[in-house]
Amino acid sequence: MPGQSEPVLYEQEGAIVTVTLNRPEVMNNFGGGLIEGLAAAADRFDADPSAHVMILTGNGRAFCAGADLKAAEKRIREGGSVSDPSSAGARQREALFENPKFVRRTNFFKPMIGAINGYCVAGGLEVALACHFLIGAESSKYGILTRRWGGPTVDGGTYRLPLWVGLGNALYLLQTGKQIDAQEAFRIGLIQEVVPDDELLPRARAIAENLAAVPQGALVGDTEATLRGLGRRYDDALALEAIIASTVHMSGEAVGRFVRKDYDPETGQSKASG
Repeated sequence: MPGQSEPVLYEQEGAIVTVTLNRPEVMNNFGGGLIEGLAAAADRFDADPSAHVMILTGNGRAFCAGADLKAAEKRIREGGSVSDPSSAGARQREALFENPKFVRRTNFFKPMIGAINGYCVAGGLEVALACHFLIGAESSKYGILTRRWGGPTVDGGTYRLPLWVGLGNALYLLQTGKQIDAQEAFRIGLIQEVVPDDELLPRARAIAENLAAVPQGALVGDTEATLRGLGRRYDDALALEAIIASTVHMSGEAVGRFVRKDYDPETGQSKASG
């Protein structure tokens, strides 16, 4: 297990990886190496063939509160810029589509579940939206609160939020800066399940175990086809789906379980191994 003082914790049990944002004293804001640690954790998960599903969560009373506004205010007050003028930032601008930042990566196709505890606001909500779906604790809160302080949405929220909740709901959140609770987030489709706080990680783990148990080729391929098809013309998206599907290996053993009716209805795995 990584040192508990690290800004991002990475733990693997079997095929399931749990990534924990670990700056609870500042509500897991982006400072202190958290953004860099999250990118490294996601890259590690993506590159590891033994890792099938990732759960992303936060330590403490927040999932993630977004940017470190105190540090931003200090830079502005001292005559600096909130943006990063460093050569690293320049290289990222030159290689826009190769940007290693977690929220800018668009080629993660292994399932990523957001297990949302506490406050999931501002840039933290944008981090959550980079996952594939979200499970929210009853006490979780959501919103683009940076609207109140004049901060722009720069980590994918203006693109992803309308896809998740529809244009009207997205603009309502983006323009008003309103904070909503878990039940409202569920109603508009921002989160897919609401669970008691103490059941958040067990429920996310149960879903992850089901996802990890099925043949991975079709699961990852369908995720890729869905995400790559967004925004394309109808016929182009269907052609892309067909191309991706043609590369997916179908397991004779897995299909055989269906023919023999020897499978668990939840996971599709053999009843003997379930």
